[in-house]
Amino acid sequence: MLRESPLTLHLPSCWLADSTTGGGEGEDRCRKVVQVADEYTLTASLTSETGILWRRFRGQKGNSGRVSPMISEARSPLPVSPDEAVQLARSLYGLEMSARSLPGEYDSNFHLISADGRAFVLKVMHSSRDREFIDMQCAALTHLAHRVPELALSRVQLTRLGETFAKACLRNGDERFVWLLSFLPGRVLAEVRPHTPELLRSLGRLLGQIDLALQNFSHPAAIRALKWDLAQAEWIRKYLFHIEDPSRRTMIERVLERYESQVVPQLPTLRKSVIYGDANDYNVLVNSPSAPSREVVSVIDFGDMHHGLVVAEPAVAAAYALLGKSEPLAAAAALVEGFHGVFPLEETELSVLFPWSGPFH
Repeated sequence: MLRESPLTLHLPSCWLADSTTGGGEGEDRCRKVVQVADEYTLTASLTSETGILWRRFRGQKGNSGRVSPMISEARSPLPVSPDEAVQLARSLYGLEMSARSLPGEYDSNFHLISADGRAFVLKVMHSSRDREFIDMQCAALTHLAHRVPELALSRVQLTRLGETFAKACLRNGDERFVWLLSFLPGRVLAEVRPHTPELLRSLGRLLGQIDLALQNFSHPAAIRALKWDLAQAEWIRKYLFHIEDPSRRTMIERVLERYESQVVPQLPTLRKSVIYGDANDYNVLVNSPSAPSREVVSVIDFGDMHHGLVVAEPAVAAAYALLGKSEPLAAAAALVEGFHGVFPLEETELSVLFPWSGPFH
């Protein structure tokens, strides 16, 4: 069972680490790998050579980490205009819409609204995105719509030809995959305060419901080399020399050693299945402040889905939940409790989350 007494949560560095933006124009971001605020709030600026894109949080919307292959900014396609999004909605879906650009890392996203108030999200994918990657997301969302229809997740909208996504030729001659989702109202968790224990438990519950429903889902694209897969976390060691501050480097080395000694031996015993995998605070939607109680109602962006460790889901979400908290371990424990109540974690999985009863030393 999940322990009821106060817990000190230990997560390996890669479970707590997350990428942040680099500095200004003059800064060489390829020289910076890991920055650490403290041992409970580990953040990372990962080099471009690692194959990981930048993940931004705290005041910056819509930028989440992506994994190999790295998309070079020099090869990024020209942005798609709202006018072209309107044309795509008309030609592919038979919809007359207005369009407003939404934040996006490398794909072009648009909030579409019809005269009668219907709302959608049109996604025009980066030219490097392959068919299987998009098909995996569409298939997973369709699967979830049938298995857990009560969850307020985005619904894939079919094209006029009955397809879940289509390839379209843009005005500049580029061919891009396009798909359409129902729009989800809500406010991202990063912009909501306070993060009460019940709010964090509701996030854990939602993630547990999603991953439980994905237990019998499979897709070839879900089995992939992904640096956000916590079972593949040891790649970080060869980049530690980039950390110039010896005390910070030592901190990361210490946590990595614990990962290798406490977690790696347990990997063969930990359950694996397809997981959502990216509950960062800009992917989590919270209901209206006018609701009787604030709770998490949905998540967006299924692009980091992969066949990975079940326990990685609450671990990643907990890493975000504890950021900036006066009682970080209580926040993380509330989230794990919510997940555990829906999708019970095994004792071995809990031992990976809670290997000690005291903080790092």
